[in-house]
Amino acid sequence: MKTQQIITAVLLAFGAAVAIGRAMQPDLGLLEFTVKDGRAYGNGYTDDRSVGIVKELVKEHPEVDTIVLKRMSGTRDSARNILIARDIRKNRLDTHLEKNSIIASGAVDLFLAGETRTMECGALIGVHSWSITGRMDHIRISPKDMGYDRSQKYHEKFLTDMGIDPAFYAYTRAAAEPEDIHYMSVEDINRFGLTTEPLECG
Repeated sequence: MKTQQIITAVLLAFGAAVAIGRAMQPDLGLLEFTVKDGRAYGNGYTDDRSVGIVKELVKEHPEVDTIVLKRMSGTRDSARNILIARDIRKNRLDTHLEKNSIIASGAVDLFLAGETRTMECGALIGVHSWSITGRMDHIRISPKDMGYDRSQKYHEKFLTDMGIDPAFYAYTRAAAEPEDIHYMSVEDINRFGLTTEPLECG
């Protein structure tokens, strides 16, 4: 078990997770925050260069209590993206989606890290299965692939630590192929408790 976890961590660290759906083009580049009135507005994707971005944000702007995810396509480094998400929770920051927010793939993990998670009707949360291209090989996990998913426990533990139903991981795997995207319904957002309070949209 321990060896498997180490292998998983190495693959995730060296990998580049495919995270950009067709609807997210053009991509806005590396994640950046713009701070206004105690809120940090985020756009872009994360990769290994993004590690420490939340720590830096909190240090330079201690007044920030909420991260608003605007247009975020995902991540190119899943392992480091999880570290960024854990920094959000460690610093007890809330997360919010505005009505025109679009987030997908690894960006969803950042949203789930919020101590309090809110969203406005009209915001889009996109999920899919995943693939990783490492230095030695390429791993593609398809919804049709019933084989062993070596990262399942890794991601389920993160979800559990965030207070999210770990079954959400299986849902994302089944939702769409790695190169595609599925935008969640209000019903499914509430089903998995992605927002702190149930979302009500007419």
